[in-house]
Amino acid sequence: MYTEQDYADICAQRKKRIILCTIPLVLLFAVLIYSLIIRLEALTVAATILMGLIWLFVHGLFIKPVSAYRRHMDQVMHGRVHTLTAAFKEMDDLPVLREGVRYFGMLMNVGRMDDEEDDRLFYYDANLPRPDWKQGEMITITYHDKALGKWERA
Repeated sequence: MYTEQDYADICAQRKKRIILCTIPLVLLFAVLIYSLIIRLEALTVAATILMGLIWLFVHGLFIKPVSAYRRHMDQVMHGRVHTLTAAFKEMDDLPVLREGVRYFGMLMNVGRMDDEEDDRLFYYDANLPRPDWKQGEMITITYHDKALGKWERA
């Protein structure tokens, strides 16, 4: 599902976004320093408030989603992962947001298909194409926490 190149790309994208989003903050910081030197209180307050607002907006909209996805990829590729072979039961049609990453919830069954106690919930990355699994098909998955990192037909 993921390659080291995908991980390098998402890390580079995060770094680029941080650099680009820091430029207006640096400019406002220069205005803040200038306002402190000339002792212009209104400009100091305005620059401080504007820096805070820009940081909250930029971080929440541009940096945090990429950071969450980078963390997800790092965990499923380099973190503590587990392997399980189970029967595919179903996958949700609508994605859910979990720890800042969009996933499709999916049920895998480790025992009898009619017994709900044997069902296990996992999350499949909503940014990837959905697999063409059939109900009852045996799939070997590698996962971290509940997020899939790799799969293959058993």
